[in-house]
This record gives sequence, structure tokens and C-alpha cells, in this order.
Amino acid sequence: MQTKASTEDISSAGMLQARLKANSRATRDFDEWCLRQLPELPMPARVLDLGCGTGKQISLFAPLLSPGSELIGIDLSAEALDSLKANYTAAASLRLIAGDFDQEAAFEGITPGSLDLVYGSYALYYTKDLPALVRRVHELLKPGGVFWVVCPYSGTNDEFLRILRPLHEVEDFMDYVFDRFHQEVIALGEAQGFKSLKPSLLRNQIRFPSAGAFMTYLSNSLFYRPGHDEAITAAVQQVVDQEGVFAVSKNVLSLQLRK
Repeated sequence: MQTKASTEDISSAGMLQARLKANSRATRDFDEWCLRQLPELPMPARVLDLGCGTGKQISLFAPLLSPGSELIGIDLSAEALDSLKANYTAAASLRLIAGDFDQEAAFEGITPGSLDLVYGSYALYYTKDLPALVRRVHELLKPGGVFWVVCPYSGTNDEFLRILRPLHEVEDFMDYVFDRFHQEVIALGEAQGFKSLKPSLLRNQIRFPSAGAFMTYLSNSLFYRPGHDEAITAAVQQVVDQEGVFAVSKNVLSLQLRK
């Protein structure tokens, strides 16, 4: 399931970095939580990141991998991959593929049954064919390998969606991402033959100290539609005046399916 907005906007490294900067205002440490979720891997390990972007997760996990390990990243954005390559310093080798994880060509050179971990963080709901992607991941994993999906969970962004919905249409895609995507992953994983499921939930908040700080975040997100800035700013500022901050829920679900 993919929209025109999603295919264009997520490829912008600048927009991604703006959202990551906003995430630094979170009340709980997302990176620390991710590190706790990282499955135990044999060393050296072979790991594939689907939709790696500028490499936030690769940079987080790479120092934990032994020399001789290999990290493979696939992303549509050559700009993002260039940034990742320029900043990568870990001992594990890095292979970057500029391509679409919906296309078979992106996986050329990756031998079936050769990967210990395939993961996608805030990326896989953009696929046009989730059943095909789950099948491909299952084929690429070794027996005992893990398919790890990190995605938003129900309740995410509720505070500002209550403000946006009366002003303009919010794409059905967003409701799919928050409420239905994880259910499809679980059902498809079971049907494909993954043997076990390990879920974990992080309930987090991003706290914006002002309406201006929130609008910077919103304008770099897929929710932004021009023409409503004044009304949104006023509504957010009212909350800030009453509560001191504008807190936005960010509920994160980790799903680990083992082959």
C-alpha cells in the first residue's frame, strides 16, 4: 500500500533528519529501547536493513557486530545512502543498494537462506505488496533467522490528529499504518511459516515546548497540508498555554518473527 505522497516525501533526507531531530524531544530513549530488542545473533552475522534511509539503525547496531559481519542496506534515496556511506565507521562491512524493496532486482546478489536478520524500521508499510515482501524475507533468512519489524502502533499522533481531521482529510493510509499494518504482518508471517512471534511495545511521547516547534515537525511530515498553519498553530498554542507543552503520543511496536 503506497501513496504518491509517501513515495516522494520519504526519499528526502532533509525531511527525515528534521523528524529525527524532533524525536530527540521524546520522553523515553528510542535507541536504548531498540538496542534492548536486538535479537541475539551468531557472529559473524549477515543483516539486511529494508528502507535503511540515512542509516540510523545501521549506525546503532553496527558497533555490536564482529569483524567479518556484513550489513546490507536497501533504500530508494541515493542521497540518503550517500550520507550513510560517508558517516559509516564500524568494523562490519557495509553494502548499500539504491533500489526499491518491492523489486526483485534490489535483492540480486543476496543468496536465499543466507541472512541472520532482516529488519525494517518505519519503512515496510510503504510496500505495494506486503505478502510478496514477507515471502521474500522468509526465503532470504537462514533457519532460525529473524524478521524484525518496527512500526507505529495505535494511539500514535492522536493529539494532533484530533486537530487536523476537522481541517482537512487525513489519508486512510495513516489509519492503516497505525492500526492495521502490524496485524497484516502477524497474519502473513504465520501463513508463511514463521515459527514464533516476539512482540514488544514502547509507549512514548514527544513534547513540543511551543507551537512553532511543533509546526516545524509537522511541515516535514506526511500529514502536512498547506493552508491550515494559522488554525493549527492557534490550537496547539492553546494546549501549550494550558499545559506548558504539546505532548504527542508515539507508540512503537516491535515484532520479531523467527523462521
